[in-house]
Amino acid sequence: MPLIRVEFDNNIVTDEDARALSVTICEIVSKETGIKDVFVYANSAHIKIQIAPIEIFIEMTSAKIQDQNDLVRRIKTSLLSWKKKTNFPHLINMTLIPMTWIVETDI
Repeated sequence: MPLIRVEFDNNIVTDEDARALSVTICEIVSKETGIKDVFVYANSAHIKIQIAPIEIFIEMTSAKIQDQNDLVRRIKTSLLSWKKKTNFPHLINMTLIPMTWIVETDI
């Protein structure tokens, strides 16, 4: 299950734009990975020092990633298409973080 963290500067990016981006990146990552259970947490830090308007961190198990560069390219292409279609004005930095983890739920 990919976990996506969207960090944004709320002095530049509105909550509405952050929500739209969060829904979109969730859909894109789900489509491009074939994984239905994708979660997004979007936050704006109380303390901000030299930050980008938007940072997206995609954390997922490395076992589900066949080609990191290809996955990043496909997500980026879909995101750029969405930005153009919706006139989304903000620059986005994106990081794919392959993880080795053990998940326990409903404890």
